[in-house]
Amino acid sequence: MPTILIVEDHKDFRQAVCNFLQVSHVDADILEASSGEEAVATVQENKPQIILMDFWLKGMNGVEAATQIKAILPECSIIMLTMFDIKDVEPLAGQGVIKEFINKSDLCDNLVPSINKILNKAGGE
Repeated sequence: MPTILIVEDHKDFRQAVCNFLQVSHVDADILEASSGEEAVATVQENKPQIILMDFWLKGMNGVEAATQIKAILPECSIIMLTMFDIKDVEPLAGQGVIKEFINKSDLCDNLVPSINKILNKAGGE
């Protein structure tokens, strides 16, 4: 079964995303991290296929954490979740680090199709 890591420093939002994935019948184990540093440690231990990464985290921000994670686990797919305008944050990510950007206001419409597309591609390879 694939593993999805949700990296979000706001506990209520992190749990809402987790609940949304469960009620949307996303067939994956769900892990959680509350910081970039915790996400890096979790990736080293659990090797998730997909990471849902908040852009603005306390301490190490989402782009820094994503860059470190891709160095450890290059085959994982990172979806950056942000409240900022995507065109403003997209240039901050290194080439090939972030698979997709989703605005948090569009999460309900875009997250599950993005996850399914990644999981279906991985299953077909």
